[in-house]
Amino acid sequence: MERKKHNNPVHGGYYSERDFLIGHTLFLGGFKFQLLKADEYTEKYMEDNPDLFPQADISSIIAKVGRASIGHKSLQDFAITLLAKLDKNGNGILTVADFINGLKSMEIYLTNHEEHTLIRRFDPTGEGLISLEDFYNSLSA
Repeated sequence: MERKKHNNPVHGGYYSERDFLIGHTLFLGGFKFQLLKADEYTEKYMEDNPDLFPQADISSIIAKVGRASIGHKSLQDFAITLLAKLDKNGNGILTVADFINGLKSMEIYLTNHEEHTLIRRFDPTGEGLISLEDFYNSLSA
């Protein structure tokens, strides 16, 4: 495939850097690609440019999760309720899959890139485990 600008069939213009998000499908040179991951440099670039990549901005994602708190006495009360529903065995640690499925069960829907950003933030070692204490502290801050 030669290096050139490619048209985005969704909006008709050229692809721009904000079209390259984890989970998105791109059509280049007659081929279909789904972006599954990015290198560390690209991840850092996305996080450092939230105006271009709002789905890589951890504070806006935490705010999105927090907006689900409508109907609770406070954000802290919501965070406690959320964590009680997510942490069924009470050990304060969740697998990444349980964490993401738990959010969906509470009707908190995130894009693939937003899920990736949360996992990157709350599972920095890549072990597949999320500390609910860290998540709670970020949510109630």
